[in-house]
Amino acid sequence: MHLFRLHRAQRRAADYGGSLLYANRWNQAGTPMLYASSSLALACLEVLVHLTPSQIPSDYVYSVATLDEPPEVADFRGDPADELATRRFGQWWANERQELAIQVPSVIVPVEFNVLLSPTHSDFTRIRWYSEGRFSFDPRLLRVAEPV
Repeated sequence: MHLFRLHRAQRRAADYGGSLLYANRWNQAGTPMLYASSSLALACLEVLVHLTPSQIPSDYVYSVATLDEPPEVADFRGDPADELATRRFGQWWANERQELAIQVPSVIVPVEFNVLLSPTHSDFTRIRWYSEGRFSFDPRLLRVAEPV
């Protein structure tokens, strides 16, 4: 399975430092976790949903990695839009340290998957990320929609 990450050019694809500072959909602040997407398009949407047009940096790049074995689909039975529930699940998963990766549903596109990677898993350092190049957000994605 291919994994995709969009990140600032000065950061490594495997940089999970943000999860140590900030709570996200599947982690509490301080829980090491790296987020990836199953497609570059989904990675793009996952970035855009958190930013306004004026916040989009021009120095994004994308990286790709391949997992030898597909990750298991998370046995999460709650509502993916419930941040408290997803963070509790992510915390439990991270503390278990059994799997390198699991697939979780995207809130933005519920039939698509993001992949959570555990930096504390012994195989994490074996993941090889390949920088594919610069990434520019199409300006049409950043326009404010006019009322219909």
